[in-house]
Amino acid sequence: MKLIRLVALAAVLLVPPVASAQDDGFAAFIERGMELWHVPGAAAAVVTDEAVVFRQGFGTTSIQDGRPVDEHTAFAIASTTKAMVATGVLMLVDQGKLSLEDPITRHIPELHFSDPFMDKEITVRDLLSHRTGLPSTDSWSFMLDMPLDEQIMRLRYVKRVAGIRAAKIYQNTMYDLLGRLIRNLDGREWDVFLREELWGPIGMQETWPARGDIPEETSHVMPHFFRDGEVQRTPLDLPAEDRMPAGSVWSTIHDMSLWAQYLLRGGITEGGVRLVSQEQYEQMFEPTQLATVPAFYPTVELTQPHWRTYGLAWYQQDFQGRMVDFHTGSLAGLVAIIGLDREAKRAVLMLANRDHAEFRHAWLWHVMDETSGDERRDWNQDIFDLYDRNSGTQDAEREAMYSARREGTNTSVPLEDFAGTYSTPSFGDIAFRVEDDELVADLPLHQVRFSHWHDNVFLWNFEQWDFEMLVEFRIGFDNQVTALEWGGDTFERID
Repeated sequence: MKLIRLVALAAVLLVPPVASAQDDGFAAFIERGMELWHVPGAAAAVVTDEAVVFRQGFGTTSIQDGRPVDEHTAFAIASTTKAMVATGVLMLVDQGKLSLEDPITRHIPELHFSDPFMDKEITVRDLLSHRTGLPSTDSWSFMLDMPLDEQIMRLRYVKRVAGIRAAKIYQNTMYDLLGRLIRNLDGREWDVFLREELWGPIGMQETWPARGDIPEETSHVMPHFFRDGEVQRTPLDLPAEDRMPAGSVWSTIHDMSLWAQYLLRGGITEGGVRLVSQEQYEQMFEPTQLATVPAFYPTVELTQPHWRTYGLAWYQQDFQGRMVDFHTGSLAGLVAIIGLDREAKRAVLMLANRDHAEFRHAWLWHVMDETSGDERRDWNQDIFDLYDRNSGTQDAEREAMYSARREGTNTSVPLEDFAGTYSTPSFGDIAFRVEDDELVADLPLHQVRFSHWHDNVFLWNFEQWDFEMLVEFRIGFDNQVTALEWGGDTFERID
């Protein structure tokens, strides 16, 4: 494998920008990573503020009747959308329409949190940096397809799990609120605002706020998992029409390269137009919240940073004496990453169509690594081994759960007695029925099935997310099912 020292990239700056460039060393690295992680298709790029160093598509859009991936193939960019939304908010700061220190309730007056103190204290900056203290409410969007108006109503029932600004807790709903903030202050929906004020001026004509907006003639990838020793195609995560500022955008590696170059130029388009002030641009990358190791990425074991922070939609750490800003994006079966070394004017991008294919991290650190010779790490193999070890830890936890299962027990009441409707203010209603000796709930986006585990405990095995959870039903003194304990919440029976 030919390894490219990044110091050699300086030579690229001596030639004019090109539409596409290829390097056998980079291509070989991507192909090796795809082989290790069983990835059907990917697109990757390395750019400077002035040139495309490398940009190429690999593999196929789908293992079933797929098309070859090229630089104009559409991928989900997922949570890398957040930096675009943050830029939109900073544009409104430039216009004098808000301050990042404003309470978010000032601009979304119908919003209330569980404590009046939070209404006054949680700021726009807190939403941008995931430091509200609120736990994840992803089930609202990814299980229930809950409209934002209803989410806003239910937020008053969500209890903090940490103090405000005390911890980074990833919270997608807060970014959906920022989309509402943009609409309330500008009058345009967040995606229209970004198309007209950001994507258009940058030249991003292959970027769409929802999968359903992708033109029919444009190929897009399908999501995949690797299970039981084989690659399997899986259903798409979100309805085609869903527009979520937290991560519904689809784009191409071509357009994402333009976005990265815009960022490397400090918020200035290729034509020299500044879209956001230098002051606000720098705010986006100002470290805002310290991040613990569990709230960061396992790759810190290899990169060994001295500090870890989160800015406004950017993870941040030091690496070989330089600051690196980066962010991943993940939907079921689809992944993305963008990384910036703003001092060296260098950016790394990857889009792929296999669930949590973490060779995206290998690609990031391989390009950012300036070590030479025999001292250079094999990032592909080392990242793969790291996540394989972590997988072993998860397998051990799963084995412990299964070892604690009490075989041969029965429920306190017949299975049919568990059927009914349960409710909690933060989630709403969930109705169970019995089918094939399991409890089944038909939610808006997914069918949820629970099989008996032991006693009055049931196992939720959600294959699409490769996720298992135990839930427990409460039985009253009168032998009636009264409630369901699920995900730290208590659903009271209402029928």
